[in-house]
Amino acid sequence: MNFSVKVLEIARDAKPEAKAVPATDFAVSAETLEDARRAALARLAADGRSVRSLSFTADGGIAAVVLPKAKPVPPPRAARRAKGGR
Repeated sequence: MNFSVKVLEIARDAKPEAKAVPATDFAVSAETLEDARRAALARLAADGRSVRSLSFTADGGIAAVVLPKAKPVPPPRAARRAKGGR
């Protein structure tokens, strides 16, 4: 069975009255609701998303509220070499 996953994004520091904005949608295939939930969470994690909430909709789909993707951490700079012959 295919389950439609609607993804909504909300800022990490959003106020309670803030509304989530539509992001991307995708579908997962699963035999049970629990398998669909796991598949949706796995797909979102693979996309680098932190899930704030995940719920089933009345029409049999899944709604996921996610936080924005974390910015990649730059690699540390190489230690500067001291001037001189040492």
